[in-house]
Amino acid sequence: MELKKFKYLATNQDGKIIKGSIEAVSRSACTKYLQTKNYKIKNIKESNSVITKLNNISFGSLIKPKQLVFFLRQLGSLLKAGVNLLQALELLSLQQDSTQLRKVYFEVYQQVYNGFSFSKALSKRPKEFPNLLVQMVEVGEISGKLPSTLIEMAEYYEKQIKISNDIKGAVRMPLVYLGAALVISAGMLIFVFPNITGLFQAFEGAKLPAITQFFLDAGDFTVSYGAYIFIALVLAITLFVFFNKKSKSFHLFVLNMNLKMPIFGKLIQMKNQIVIANSLAQMLSSGINSMKALQSTKNILENDLYKNLIDKTMDNIEDGKPFSDSFSSSELIDPVMAKMLQTGERVGDVPKLMRNLAEYYNGISDLRVQQLKNAIQPILLIIVYLIVGIMILAIMLPMLSLGTQI
Repeated sequence: MELKKFKYLATNQDGKIIKGSIEAVSRSACTKYLQTKNYKIKNIKESNSVITKLNNISFGSLIKPKQLVFFLRQLGSLLKAGVNLLQALELLSLQQDSTQLRKVYFEVYQQVYNGFSFSKALSKRPKEFPNLLVQMVEVGEISGKLPSTLIEMAEYYEKQIKISNDIKGAVRMPLVYLGAALVISAGMLIFVFPNITGLFQAFEGAKLPAITQFFLDAGDFTVSYGAYIFIALVLAITLFVFFNKKSKSFHLFVLNMNLKMPIFGKLIQMKNQIVIANSLAQMLSSGINSMKALQSTKNILENDLYKNLIDKTMDNIEDGKPFSDSFSSSELIDPVMAKMLQTGERVGDVPKLMRNLAEYYNGISDLRVQQLKNAIQPILLIIVYLIVGIMILAIMLPMLSLGTQI
């Protein structure tokens, strides 16, 4: 749906004349938007331009995760308050200051207005509305519990955002420490160590300590062959990215290596297990069959190793094997999750056990991330202090040795 640009002339509550422009799907939508601001409209005229058309071009998802949570929570609350779906969608569309968000919401509104179900309207925008959300909305429509379903999905995505941000935060600070150490090291090699050489050249026969000479040689090597080193690094990164995208076996090898990394591997495993537990809990407890729930979960996952695990699980179900078989035999899943699934199958209530598992993982996620932070940060700090300490020692030793050699 293409947005049109309208120029308007209106007065506000104080009688002050307001001039401006707005993008909307129609003149009536523009009028309703201005009325929500309590403007008294004097004139509205369409004024499309090349810039307006360029603004309608977009790449990737137009809705950020936090905006999706806000949309679902608002829509669910409006529906619970008795507002019908069309009116609620129109109201939310008109409230958006962002042109792109207004465009997306108006498209959904238009699809529903034309007779499509809400879930079908959302499915036409897969980049903005995940498959899991579409499936859950469809269930909510069938069961008549759409308002509560939307609010539950808002809470689900809110938890996912928090977990993802916590994990990124745990990784970000160590990288900052490491980057700081590298910058300090480069600065000392470039600006400090060359002055030491000049000082020693003034004293005939004075010898540099081995550690200082090593850093000087490393600095000279970097200066002499810096361009070649840079080209080699760029080439290596380019080849890595190319093979990671084009070679499935190489890509899976890299993912396996990531999972085996100390500390970071556990972060990756926990994040994927939380996604699996939360999505299966949401769908199975709503009555969606196992195969459909697993397929939707696979579409949410980003890690191909876990996607392959879901594929294996679906194959097992088709062959009449237990749901938990592939999870129990996989190194990608921790014993707690595997045992919970087995218990759920024995008692005949997998949905309830999956919901308990999701609550368990959501409950311990903060603790796990904090433990990982506590483990990573001291190690990285020791490495940073060690690098800086060795370089300071390499600077101080020549000063001390110079006094003994004179």
